Amino acid sequence: MAQTIAPVSQKNRIEILDVVRGFAIFGILLANIQSWSGYKFIPFEHMATLPYYNYNEILHYLFMFFVDTKFYALFSILFGIGFYLQFQRHRDNQAPFIATYRKRLAYLMLFGAIHAFFWSGDILFIYGAIGFIFILFRNLPAQKLLLLSIFLYYSWLLYDIVFALYFPQVMNYEHSAYKTYPDISPHELVAIFQNGSFIEVLQANWHNLYYRYIDLIPSGRLTKVLALFLFGYYLMSINYFTNYAKSFKLFILFFLTGSFFTFFAYEVGGSMASFSHNLSNVAYKALAVTGQILLALSYINFLSILYQNPSIQKVLHLFAYVGRMSFTNYLMHTLFGYLIFYPFFGGHFGTMGLLEITILAFILYIIQIIFSFIWLKYFRFGPLEWVWRSLTYQKLFPIKK
Repeated sequence: MAQTIAPVSQKNRIEILDVVRGFAIFGILLANIQSWSGYKFIPFEHMATLPYYNYNEILHYLFMFFVDTKFYALFSILFGIGFYLQFQRHRDNQAPFIATYRKRLAYLMLFGAIHAFFWSGDILFIYGAIGFIFILFRNLPAQKLLLLSIFLYYSWLLYDIVFALYFPQVMNYEHSAYKTYPDISPHELVAIFQNGSFIEVLQANWHNLYYRYIDLIPSGRLTKVLALFLFGYYLMSINYFTNYAKSFKLFILFFLTGSFFTFFAYEVGGSMASFSHNLSNVAYKALAVTGQILLALSYINFLSILYQNPSIQKVLHLFAYVGRMSFTNYLMHTLFGYLIFYPFFGGHFGTMGLLEITILAFILYIIQIIFSFIWLKYFRFGPLEWVWRSLTYQKLFPIKK
């Protein structure tokens, strides 16, 4: 009898994965609110005038160490895990499932394109596009999956070495703020997001999107995301959450080595956003991405260990509500960004220091927990999860409980 192609039911969800997914959403909010608020764009001299500047400096280094890039790595690993869970039920009859999954990816790209129209930091379009390549490797054995993911994770450094040795001036410009562009000053860009019209702000977003896609090559983002998809798929293939995730020794190993590589990356110093102009910058990139994946793994192990404690599990269950609606909650960040920071709504772009936006991120995440809890009390799926499923399977799923 042919197996029905359908999404994973709620009763078959693995809650620790929803906890990790909800935690990743929180980390992504912490990272992205730095862009939404304008903190990453305002000139250095203006940063010194913001409230609590001394705390801002401390928080900046903590964010660089524990937040920046770690949570997108975590989210990418979860993408590979999610595919594994869906694919396993159809391994013996792959063709119908893969056809449906390709539709799912196509709609993800559509959502991503709409999202990118309004905000340059979208990741959905890239995930959908890379997903088409990722599923081609679904039948590789576990050992080859691991080797391929490691190779892809570092492969982009090979062409970066070539640029460092032979083309040191390519895309090498001075950084006067955390995020700068060669064709517009930080002052000019901030002025648009503080005083511009809706159309002018959209145009500035499209400008940032253009450079974001240019930066995908020197930062190695494309091959790294594919590698992380494959790595997440590999982790599930070896039953990582059953056999290894609760190991305290592994947590200590990942956290200490990840911290070691991350510390030395920032000691060396460099930029991910441009091709390396010397071998020191190549070393910075190699150290940073190694620390990135190791710290992301330590977060998985840390949450899995905490989840074994019944009292703590009740608290972590709050992350699971957000994780079950991760698609909706991720896109909700854009709504927060527009309402609070952009000039035609809240108008707070470039007015808050890192301490203030960190506190704000905590408040917004609590709102997301409350919203997710209330929504899932009455509905089976998040609103955008329901739309995505209905489009993919060409049927209206019952959404009310």
